[in-house]
Amino acid sequence: MRITTQQAETVRLFAHRHFGEDAVVWLFGSRANDAKKGGDYDFLVETSLDQPDSIIEHKITMIAELQSTASFEDEKIDLIVKRRNSSFDMPIYRVAKQEGIKL
Repeated sequence: MRITTQQAETVRLFAHRHFGEDAVVWLFGSRANDAKKGGDYDFLVETSLDQPDSIIEHKITMIAELQSTASFEDEKIDLIVKRRNSSFDMPIYRVAKQEGIKL
């Protein structure tokens, strides 16, 4: 996993702040693979929040706050949010959970 302990803790803290204490976060993509180099930070957040407008607002705010920290400054961050109680499913959700690392 190519993310520091401090970065992982920051992401968890911000996810809980914006998406609730029961939010779960996975790091996936190239940063989850020690053999790869470079790449952006890909995160999946699973939340109990249900209102799309609220989720979008929290997603934008969380990305902005992460990019304002010293450890994520000027880094590209992709944040995918999955509503826990939704029947809507996308392949990226399964890939992130199967191939990613739960933070």
